[in-house]
Amino acid sequence: MKRYFAINKLVVFMATLLLTLAVATAAMAKGAGDWKDVEGTYIWTQSAQYSNGSLAVKKTEEGDNGFLYEFQVMRGSEKEDSSYNYNTAGIFFVDENGVGESVFVVDDKEVTLTFTLKDKTITVKQNGVMPADVSGAYKFQEKYLAISEAGAAAIIEGLPPVKTSLNNTNSPWRLELANEAVGGWFYDIRAFDKNNEMFARFLVAADMTAVYRNDEVKDPILIYGSPATMLTTKTAPLQDEEDEEEGQAPDAVSEENADGEQELVKDQSELSAVVRVGPADPEIKVGNSSRLFVSVPGNLHYKLSGLKSSAGDKVSVDDKGNLTARAEGTATITGKLTVDDASRDFKVDVTAYVPKLECDALPAHLDIKGKQKLNVYITGQPDTVKAQWSVSDSKIAEIKNGVLIGKADGLVDVTAKTDKMTRTWKVAVGKAELPKEKVEEESSFSPLTLAVPVVLLGGGAWWFMNRRKK
Repeated sequence: MKRYFAINKLVVFMATLLLTLAVATAAMAKGAGDWKDVEGTYIWTQSAQYSNGSLAVKKTEEGDNGFLYEFQVMRGSEKEDSSYNYNTAGIFFVDENGVGESVFVVDDKEVTLTFTLKDKTITVKQNGVMPADVSGAYKFQEKYLAISEAGAAAIIEGLPPVKTSLNNTNSPWRLELANEAVGGWFYDIRAFDKNNEMFARFLVAADMTAVYRNDEVKDPILIYGSPATMLTTKTAPLQDEEDEEEGQAPDAVSEENADGEQELVKDQSELSAVVRVGPADPEIKVGNSSRLFVSVPGNLHYKLSGLKSSAGDKVSVDDKGNLTARAEGTATITGKLTVDDASRDFKVDVTAYVPKLECDALPAHLDIKGKQKLNVYITGQPDTVKAQWSVSDSKIAEIKNGVLIGKADGLVDVTAKTDKMTRTWKVAVGKAELPKEKVEEESSFSPLTLAVPVVLLGGGAWWFMNRRKK
């Protein structure tokens, strides 16, 4: 009996031990697991007019516990009416207790930052001296990351040395940011060794979603993340200030609307704010050829696939993106652009034209005493051409110095003539109206229409004859 009692005590002890270990493991796992969805921007809870700050956090490739961070802080004094800005970035690693730690050197002195996450707030403790104290609580604000070049350098430092060559062989090395960004999307960062020789070059996406090794400039290799957001972004964060000040985006064109006002028309080739796919020539003369063009920041490698035309008899496209205008009309070209592991569908319109005189300003209707300046151009050519203008009835309208003037009610033909081309447009003046286009009605006649009465008549005659015989 005693033996069984001892065994039962042992079983209870082991079960309690296992339960305790399971609870502890779950607690530790929960502490570390809190960081899985931490990516985003956090605002310092003590922010004020002269002292404020933000903390950006993003997951790295260092297993499940490495995170890129960047502090962008302003410190100052309301009394002195002055302030200064300070940025610092690096990588912290989360231990089994759910606490992140980053150790680095500032002015030859060690600095340690610890990061503790609770709910949507990260508490930072600083041990050591930096130009600004970043200690305090930072509360989650949004998923969007506003990371500077300091963060771009930090994410490179956090990648495996086998991908970056930031190793003992090249130590002591330093990272420098080029003066200009690439394509409004990439930071251009270069690595130099102790002999001041560049041994590596990198392209880092503005939102830190991708890093390319770009030593050969024309042959970038993806070493971290994905270019997916580059294909969908609605902004170019690193766009030159000069372009931003111009009020009109470089991808927009100005056209005159029906009211004669200038308005911006979005370039149909814009796949995102920094990537474009479209025809090199949106309008192609029948019999001529063109091709699709692709513009991707940093000369990244890309592939076009699934190319199709909605009207191949008008504009055809082959698997290499070559376009051929076959007959007058418009076709929609669809396909897929792939950059490394990211893809996005696109569609653009291409028009095949036959050269002829065009006059967009010519109205279909003109009031009596109404005036309209006439300009004519040839389809596919940007500039206007000189033409001789005439009207079919000078009592209804006349042309003086290239201006059409309405005089009386009626319909009039307005003709433009150049050395090689002539074209006529019909204009209604005053109360007159242009004749409506006739719509051909579908005929309801069919062989069945004739067959039904024939069958009925024939059947009736046959029945009548048989009845007489009987």
